[in-house]
Amino acid sequence: MAVSSALVNVSDDAEVRLVALLAEAAPTDLISPAFAQDCQASIEAGKAGPLLETILKDKGAVAALLVLQPKYDAVSALSLLAALMERERRSIHDLVNALMTADLPDTAERKMTLLSVLYNMRSNATEKIHLLQQMYQLAGESCRRLLEEDQALGAMLAGRSTPTIVSMLDDWNITDRRELYRTIADVTCDERKQKFLLLLIESYPDAGDAAKEAAIGAIRDPVSLFVQQRTLLSLPAIETLKKNNALLYGLLQVFQEGNLSDYQAFLKAQGGETTILSSFGLNADACMRNMRILSLCSLASEYEEIPYSKVAETLQLPSDFEVESWVIAAMSSGLLQAKMDQLRHMVMVERCVVRRFNLEQWKALQRRLADLKQNIGSVLRGLKDADPV
Repeated sequence: MAVSSALVNVSDDAEVRLVALLAEAAPTDLISPAFAQDCQASIEAGKAGPLLETILKDKGAVAALLVLQPKYDAVSALSLLAALMERERRSIHDLVNALMTADLPDTAERKMTLLSVLYNMRSNATEKIHLLQQMYQLAGESCRRLLEEDQALGAMLAGRSTPTIVSMLDDWNITDRRELYRTIADVTCDERKQKFLLLLIESYPDAGDAAKEAAIGAIRDPVSLFVQQRTLLSLPAIETLKKNNALLYGLLQVFQEGNLSDYQAFLKAQGGETTILSSFGLNADACMRNMRILSLCSLASEYEEIPYSKVAETLQLPSDFEVESWVIAAMSSGLLQAKMDQLRHMVMVERCVVRRFNLEQWKALQRRLADLKQNIGSVLRGLKDADPV
């Protein structure tokens, strides 16, 4: 059955009052002289389509939504517009784009309010995603406080392992997330930015620009998101850097799998610390610190007990006296759990992340399993000998 385009008012003369509100509040230099007349003609003809077209194309009418006082009137006008669009089976995108492109000073908060109203009104998941993207973009440009974790938009980006917004997209069965992830990565920074860059390149192998940003982010901070970044080199989007940006890929490979000696050798072979790191906006001191922590983790994944002298040698420390501060730094990062025997000058490894798992790690695991088997055998023999029966 065809959908009727006839106006069916929520209340008597609702459209007439809407037009009057917009015409009265609109900036005089923006409103079309024929706006009210054209709208009235559509209302009298009972046609919602032409009425919507007239309102959305008139810069003054859209601007009125951003300056109407009290704010309740603007929300009411927007709600009626959205209801008309719903009745017409028309995408909300035209209304959202009209609001976002309206060029009026000091209206960012009003825009955010209206976008939030639309978000709560709509049930279509695709439309809600478009609205979320516009809200994050607006927050990044003009309302950054809304990205803080105690605000609704900021809270959606939080989550111990998976951001809340990702779980929400999963529940809505949204497959096309590229623009939303890109927008969030653009308006956030540090760990949150890196999380969404990783989501972007995991989902879209052709995300070349995001791959470069994610690689630099993983080098800048290889610790905070260690678990999420440990398989970075296997992602197709990152593998494209082998051809497109071999220098960056090589540096990333060192931070993913290498140790301090590998790092220094790479820098020397490629023209020096300043030439390489500055080109990617990286801090030399921070890179050295992270590389020492990662090198200590690699060492700890191979041995259960490590002499201070071995740690000092691997981390290229001037003396054993600095070993304990680096062990504490690695423990604070969450990548290493260990105790220090100050009398024996030994680091006793309890738990450590594994940066890569190759033949050496398989051999280490084999040794530990053999020791465990031997210890269990000794316990069983002791119990057997102690059994009087």
